[in-house]
Amino acid sequence: MRILDGKVKLNRKGFGFFIADDENVEDIFISRASLNRALDNDRVRIKVTKEAEKDHKAEGEVVEILERNKEVLIGDFQKVKKYGFVILDGKYSNYDIFIPSEHVNKAKNNDKVVVEILYFDKKDKNPTGKIVEVLGNMNDTGIEILAIAKKFDLPDEFSHETLEYANSLPKKPSKEEMKNRKDFSNLFTVTIDGADAKDFDDAISIEKDGEEYILYVHIADVAHYVTENRKINDDAYERGNSVYLLDRVIPMIPESLSNGLCSLNPNEDRLTLTVKMKIDKKGKVIDYDFYESVINSDYRLIYEDVSNLLENKKSVYKNPELEEKLYLMNELHQILEEKRYSNGALDFDFKESKIILDGYGTPIDVKVAERRVANRLIESFMVLTNEVVGEHFSNIEVPFIYRVHEAPSDEKVMEFRSIIARFGLQIKGDKLYPKDFQKILKEVEGTSLSYTISNIMLRTMKKAEYRREPNIHFGLATENYSHFTAPIRRYSDLVVHRITKASLHNNYKKVKRSYLKKLDKIAEHISETERKADEAERDVDALKKCEYMVDRVGNEYTGIISSITHFGIFVELPNTIEGLIHFRSLNDDFYEFDEENYRVIGNHKKNIYSLGQEVTIRVDKVNIELREIDFSLVREEENE
Repeated sequence: MRILDGKVKLNRKGFGFFIADDENVEDIFISRASLNRALDNDRVRIKVTKEAEKDHKAEGEVVEILERNKEVLIGDFQKVKKYGFVILDGKYSNYDIFIPSEHVNKAKNNDKVVVEILYFDKKDKNPTGKIVEVLGNMNDTGIEILAIAKKFDLPDEFSHETLEYANSLPKKPSKEEMKNRKDFSNLFTVTIDGADAKDFDDAISIEKDGEEYILYVHIADVAHYVTENRKINDDAYERGNSVYLLDRVIPMIPESLSNGLCSLNPNEDRLTLTVKMKIDKKGKVIDYDFYESVINSDYRLIYEDVSNLLENKKSVYKNPELEEKLYLMNELHQILEEKRYSNGALDFDFKESKIILDGYGTPIDVKVAERRVANRLIESFMVLTNEVVGEHFSNIEVPFIYRVHEAPSDEKVMEFRSIIARFGLQIKGDKLYPKDFQKILKEVEGTSLSYTISNIMLRTMKKAEYRREPNIHFGLATENYSHFTAPIRRYSDLVVHRITKASLHNNYKKVKRSYLKKLDKIAEHISETERKADEAERDVDALKKCEYMVDRVGNEYTGIISSITHFGIFVELPNTIEGLIHFRSLNDDFYEFDEENYRVIGNHKKNIYSLGQEVTIRVDKVNIELREIDFSLVREEENE
């Protein structure tokens, strides 16, 4: 009988799956009766009670709980006389938490609370815990987003030392600070950001010399203020990145810096790091330089206005020089975009949500976020800068942090080949290159399959992460890629700036002494904080989408089939909201998942539902707590 160690993940129906420490061991099914008081994400030891067979997973039983889950537990407090219970948020709990009177911590009935489990003995029906923080009443405005921030353990307060230091800084750089820097303050410079942006960490200048372009990318010199020997650095490191939760931001550094002294606001002197690049007419960087610099931005521009000018020649500007510079930027952007595409860079047909909230945090609209020419233009310049910086430091072999995006695993590629073959698509050759994926995207462009194939391809790929050793960035079809352009909101960029500044002063010994031994730890930590931020942002989006759809139960919409599983059909609406049609709701026939052809087919009437197919649905049910939206299929005969 095999004994294994690992973690247990619960399903909302009460059973769980064991994920072994050994990656070669497949997941093992654990029935509710065999969990033996294990909670979601507990480290456990199991015995395998039944080995895997052809159509069934192996089964096991928890024999020992090695370590309780240390993740933050959030729930609603229900008071009963002097004691109470916490009903945990989410779908992964088989138990409510009993709170004795001495651990109620002044919580009131229906308060949203943070709870810690004290013990859970064999004789107990429920775990016993204590309330460690009261967040507020469960009906308070914004309480659910606050609870999500707590759930993912996102720090929401800076230390006293950090705030005191940030508030002590002047409103603008001193002449002494600007003295030994390259002065670009007379260079025509703009920032281009979203209408709601408050922190501007990148600015652009451009010139043309014959057929060559001179591009200046100026990035806020956050490292000048956030130094390693201060508490503000410790707070920034702990956070790893800023987190954007719709109506609030959990910033990496205090707002007096992120929105003030470090923000490249127009008509204000600011300290920057500048990458000056000379680019030929084919998009190749033929020369570059780095500078500690000073700029004074001329304009704060908005994506929508710039896009209207470049796409439709509709201008809100009354400055011919500004318009000329924007047209020149677009000219270079198109060259760079074409070059990236010819190298094999991937551009997914992937829609991002834009959720509009009212003043009370209630979602009043959900739509597709625009990604127009101005957005892509800034992306082009930032990607190029990150490539130049990463390539420079890989060549001089200085300790550095790279942004790595490995190629998909062989198993995932095989699965992807199998799926696309059902649609008459194929990847030629044994080895996979970015251009192979690009070719598939081109084949389905403009068809009903485009978004579906993009999503499947995205799930095939590995997640990007930070590492000390350079490697490929598969999605961008490049190597030695870095993150340099967002030090206000990413700790990785802050570290890269420090290394860049040290190299500008030829202080390579300091870089090696400071970073050689700790870069692996930093890279691992900020990769983890990025994952937590992504999960929190997705959870908030899912919450608000469910809240939006609650008032639309009974409404009918047209969407496309985005995914098919053994238990139902996922349909995505044009505004990005996705719901599930359970097979049990398809009551006109008995439907089965034809996995070989990735479709659903009725046994008797032979109705077929396939990926990318357009269908009409009715919103049946919304469960905000579980972040689930249930659809039912509306057939043509129902509307006749």
